[in-house]
Amino acid sequence: MGKNSRSLLKVISKMRKIKTEKTNSFMPKKQKQGIFLLYGIGIGVIITITIILFINISNSGTTKFDKDDIVNSEKKEYPEKNHRDKFKKDNYNYKTKFKPFFFNPNDISKTKLIEFGLSERQANNFVNYVKAGGRFYSKEDLKKLYCMNDFLYKKMSPYVRIPKKEETISQSPTTKTEITISKSQIIPSKPLIILDLNEADSLDFQILKGIGPSYARRIYIYGKKLGGYVKIEQIKEVYGMTDTLYNSIVPYLKIEKINPTKLNINTSTIKELSSHPYIDFYLAKAIIKFRIELNNYKSIDQLRQIHLLDQKTYEKLLPYLEL
Repeated sequence: MGKNSRSLLKVISKMRKIKTEKTNSFMPKKQKQGIFLLYGIGIGVIITITIILFINISNSGTTKFDKDDIVNSEKKEYPEKNHRDKFKKDNYNYKTKFKPFFFNPNDISKTKLIEFGLSERQANNFVNYVKAGGRFYSKEDLKKLYCMNDFLYKKMSPYVRIPKKEETISQSPTTKTEITISKSQIIPSKPLIILDLNEADSLDFQILKGIGPSYARRIYIYGKKLGGYVKIEQIKEVYGMTDTLYNSIVPYLKIEKINPTKLNINTSTIKELSSHPYIDFYLAKAIIKFRIELNNYKSIDQLRQIHLLDQKTYEKLLPYLEL
């Protein structure tokens, strides 16, 4: 190889070296690796998001709910509905053997209803409805009963037989040849029975005119919180009770025995005291604080010294307190 050739090779080698150094000075090796890593991460994120979106879209039309979630959500949204459904479910055994026979729902007895196949509680609800002045003019009227469900209606309705004279009561007169109705056949506008406030349950209260499931439940629960009603006037304290509604139902209420559950002011805790509708947390705390100062109450009258307890509240509480 000649001298000129060797010189040319040296020049080319130097030029490559210079080019490599320029390239390396512009973008170091570690920086190149970082860029490739970022590209890889970006592509991975895009692929992951695409997969997630595809899965969500494919499942959007076939969302599955757990059975318990559905039941629990219904209980929260429709407490009254679930209370009614629970009554129907708990008080009816679908394995009951029916012994059907034709009957007039306006005069059938509790014993006959049980013979037909109803539970004792269902029979009570049926009979109480009639005693309260309710009447059946067609088999469809059975659906008015609180205990009636679709299954029971299908079992009973084919055997309902109502005399024609009773059916005509519900029909408006269209001709002069209408059937004359005796006074005994006229529908009473008010209940015919008197309910004991401390004995009746939420189903019994519903026979009163103007009292639905919600009001009935409130009256019953408030009585339990009090420890028993001592005066009929106390139902005015039930949430939502108006003077008009109270005046319409008070003639059909009574209290046979006044025997309320009592709170012992020397042993009751703050929680026990404040659970009573007439005692809030601060009054309960004051009662216990004063009890400690006195080393126990010697008489209930000593409560009057508590400045948080006014005379009206004291008189209302008195029947529920003991030493």
